[in-house]
Amino acid sequence: MPVLKRELAFAAERPMADTGDWWHLVLDTDGPGLYVEHTWTRSSGHGSGELIDGAQRFGINDFLTLSGEERAHSMLLAALGEMFRDREP
Repeated sequence: MPVLKRELAFAAERPMADTGDWWHLVLDTDGPGLYVEHTWTRSSGHGSGELIDGAQRFGINDFLTLSGEERAHSMLLAALGEMFRDREP
């Protein structure tokens, strides 16, 4: 079954860079269900041009209480609100 992702936020390491931090709302239909994934690609800082990648998963409640990324918080709440809002018949 598919893994569905919706980007919540991106914070560039510096202007016009392809490096930085991404936050996605992820629905894994075969795995742990609904969670937030934080991935990053950053310059090593040693001038070598080497990139450092990483990823971390958060349950929804953990992300809202532990993560300090305010923009991703508001986008997550908007996405969840859209998913669970009542629809007119």
